[in-house]
This record gives sequence, structure tokens and C-alpha cells, in this order.
Amino acid sequence: MRIVEGTVAVVTGGASGIGRSCAVEFARRGAAVVIADINEERIEETVAALTEGGSRAIGIRCDVTSDADVARLRDESLAAMGRVDIVMNNAGVALLGPPESVPLDDWRWIIDVNILGLVRGAAAFIPHLLERGSGHIVNTASIAGLYAYSWDSIPYITSKFGAYGLSEGLFAYLKPHGVGVSVLCPGLVTTNLGETARIAGTEDRDGWFSLPERLLANPISAESVGPMVADAVEADQFLILTHPEDAIFLAERRADLESSLLAEVGGAPIPPLPKRQTT
Repeated sequence: MRIVEGTVAVVTGGASGIGRSCAVEFARRGAAVVIADINEERIEETVAALTEGGSRAIGIRCDVTSDADVARLRDESLAAMGRVDIVMNNAGVALLGPPESVPLDDWRWIIDVNILGLVRGAAAFIPHLLERGSGHIVNTASIAGLYAYSWDSIPYITSKFGAYGLSEGLFAYLKPHGVGVSVLCPGLVTTNLGETARIAGTEDRDGWFSLPERLLANPISAESVGPMVADAVEADQFLILTHPEDAIFLAERRADLESSLLAEVGGAPIPPLPKRQTT
């Protein structure tokens, strides 16, 4: 779909990082933008920057783990803008640690944000998009949703695999009805995700939480992601990779998954076991 004057975009997690970059780019192309976030100070700053630049923008505080907040986001967006064309479910969090030591409450937290947050956003806006027979949903997953790049990020990887699977299913369901779906799977992007990240299960962090060299080789700025996403929406493109080399890597990996998994294990350092308390 074309992003033109009169297009309306709703972006969760839209006050910083990738979400803000996409909101800014949607506005630059003519869209009115609803910035949804839990950080009210950043909402105000982002909305002010957009309106000072001549764009129409409003901010709505929204916790994507709250059914009521997401329903209110839909209702207030439609009341203020009259319609919604693009829904970007972007809010996300990170959780790291050895899987047997991560508390179940932390597992529930990351699933509630990274998977159910997308489910709530999609469910809230799908009836409106289907009624109009047009529009586009963008779900932010990660390269972690396409392959398990590290044994120290299993909770995060699990949530992002879910985000990717949800997106494929939504594509199959909505595409015949005129509604597009994209899934954003960024590689290493400089954002503020670490501000809310949780690290669980070990006090001795030496040797833990290291990304593979191939992911560390080419970090990009959050500001560079917005144009990629807007281009993909306009091209009705499903998979959005921020790093072109990932497409080659994933194709080679999937051609012989068994051998690729064994090679990755063989070439990686042995994960340290968490220190146990002794009695």
C-alpha cells in the first residue's frame, strides 16, 4: 500500500528506537501517526518533534500487556484519526539467562509482551482493517525469530519465534482479504532495548551473554530501519531483514539444517553452568 497524505499509522513502542524511526518515516511520507508507548515523557517528545515538523501526530500511553490499554488505543486512534491503515506492533523486551534458571514469572513477562502484545494489537485492529478491505500490519520480531543464534538468549529467541509464526499465519489469513502483513526481523540495531532487559539465573555473568561474531560485525542505527520498513509496506513485502547478508546465511543454513546446527555447536564455547548454592 502507498503511504500518502491521509494514511494513518499506529506504532506501539513508538517513542524510541525502531518504533520511533518507523513513525518518523511514515510521517515523512505523509502519514498521520499515533505514538503508543509506556514512557510518557518520550511520547511527548516524539509527538512534539513530529508536529513541529508539520506532521499530524498524537500520543497515547499504552501497555501492550493490558487488554484494556490496547482496546483503548484502538478506540482513541479511530476517534482522533477516523481510520487506521498501518498497525505496527513493535513494543518488545529482552530476557536472557540459562533456561532452567529463568523464573516462570519472567517467562510469562516476555511472552506477554513479545507474543501476546502482538496478538492484542492484531486482534484489536483486524476487524477495522477487514471491514475496509485494506491496510497493513507490521510485527517486529527479530533475526532471533529465524534462528537460535545463542544459548544464552533462549527466552528471547522463543518469544521471537512466536512473533514470526504469528506473522506468517496472519499473512495467510489476511492477504486474501486485502490486508498486508510484514514481519521485521532486525539484526543488531543500536536501540534502548537494554533499559528494560532482564538477566536471570546467574550471578556470575562472565562467559554469558555474547552474540556470535556474524551478528556483531555490522551494527546499524535505529534511524536506518524506518525507511526499510516503509519501503516494505509500500512494496507489500512480508519478510523485512535489516542486514542483506542474513538472507544468504539463512538460505545456506536451511539447505542443511542438521549439519548447520552441529557446526554451530561445535564452533561455540561450551556454555558455563550456573553456580549453584550449596547448603
